[in-house]
Amino acid sequence: MKNKQIVAAIDIGTAHITAALANITSAGDIIPIAFAEVPSKGIKKGGVVNIPLVQHAINEVVDILQSDGSYHVHSVITSLSGASIMGYNSSGSVAVRGTNITEHNVKQSVAAARGTVEVLEGRQLLHVLPQSFRVDKQTDIEDPIGLMGEKLSVQVHVISAAKTTYYNLLQAFAHRDVDVDRVIASGFSSAIAVSSPDEKQLGICVLDIGAGTTDVTVISQGVVKHTEVIPIGGDQITGDVAFFMRTTVPIAEKTKCVISLKDVYGENETLKVQGIGEVARKYSKNDLVNVIGERYSQIIEVVLQKLERAGVEESFPAGFVVCGGGAEQQGLVELLMKKTQLPVRKAEIEVPLGREVVKGSRFATIMGLFMCDYEEDYTRTMTNEIKIGIIPKIGGLFSSSLARLRKQF
Repeated sequence: MKNKQIVAAIDIGTAHITAALANITSAGDIIPIAFAEVPSKGIKKGGVVNIPLVQHAINEVVDILQSDGSYHVHSVITSLSGASIMGYNSSGSVAVRGTNITEHNVKQSVAAARGTVEVLEGRQLLHVLPQSFRVDKQTDIEDPIGLMGEKLSVQVHVISAAKTTYYNLLQAFAHRDVDVDRVIASGFSSAIAVSSPDEKQLGICVLDIGAGTTDVTVISQGVVKHTEVIPIGGDQITGDVAFFMRTTVPIAEKTKCVISLKDVYGENETLKVQGIGEVARKYSKNDLVNVIGERYSQIIEVVLQKLERAGVEESFPAGFVVCGGGAEQQGLVELLMKKTQLPVRKAEIEVPLGREVVKGSRFATIMGLFMCDYEEDYTRTMTNEIKIGIIPKIGGLFSSSLARLRKQF
C-alpha cells in the first residue's frame, strides 16, 4: 500500500495506446483526472516492433495529459503483453529456528521462491504473487507474521517476460524524460479491474481479448493460480472478414461490429460492402456469422486446452469474465457460455471525468494499472523503489463531483 497520490498510467495495446491521470487516495479510491487515447502504431501482438512509431504515440498521449499545463508527467506505470509473458507456480522456504516470524522472514521466503526465474536466461521478473504460506506442517496460512515455527514456506505465482520484450518497451520511453516506474502484465492488470471479490474467492477466469493477443488469468481463493498469453486476437478475426469479403481492414472492422453471433438471420438478409476496386458486393449475414464465429471458437478451444493442460480447468466455478476490444463482439458472451456451460459476463469499465464518462471493455487494463500501483506487490517490496509519478503545477484542481472508484484486490 502506498502514499503516492497522482499517478500516470499508459496502456500499450496493439490497437490503441491509452493514458490517464488519476488521484489515488490513501483509502484506495481512484479518481480519474485526465484521459487520452490514440491509435497504436509499432505494436504487434502486444510487443514493440517499431520503436520510433511507438515513441510518437507515447508523445501524443503524454502531451494530451499535460495539455492544460496543470501537471508534468515525471514517471508512469505501463503494461506489457505478448506471447513472451509466462506465468508459473513456485515455492520457497527459509528457516526461522523457533522464533516469531517477521516481515523480513516473509521477504526471504518470497526471495527464495522468485530465485528460480532469475536463473532462467533471458527472462525478466514482473510479479511474484504470494498464494499461501506454510509454517512447519500448518498449511493454508494467509499471513504468517507473528507465528512461531522452525520453517516458513511460501507458494507463489511468478509472472515473467522475455528480457528483449521488456527492454524494447522501456526503450520506447527512453526518448522522453519519463521514467517507467513499474511494468505490469496486461492480463493481470485487467483481471484485477474486472473481477469482483466474490468471483476472486470462488474462482474466476478472465479473458482479455485484445487486437493481437488473448490474455488468460485464473484467480481462485483470492489468489492468482494461472496466467497465460495466447497470440490470437481481434486482428485475426478482422483479417478473416476482410479476406472473405475481399475488402479493406477498416471496412471489415466496421462490418464485424454490426454482426451478432447469437442471431439467426434470414436467408435473404445481406450486407452490401464496398470491396477493393470500388466494387460493392452483397454478403450473407449468416456467412459472416460463420466466419467470425469460427475464429472466436478457435480462441475458446485454445483457451480451454491451455487451462486443462495447466490443471486449472475446475478452478473457476464462477465462470468467465471477458474484456478487451475483442469482447465487444455481439454474441460472444452467449457463444462462450454455450461452449463452456459456465456463467459468462462482459466487463464494462467506466472512467468518470467530471461530467463525461468514457465507457468501454478495453479500458480494463488502464484502470487495473492504477489498482496495481496502489496494492502492495512483492516485486516492489523486494526492490524498495519509490518514485514521484506526477508533479502538479497547480494544486486544488480536483472536483468533488468526480466519481470515486473504490478498487480493492
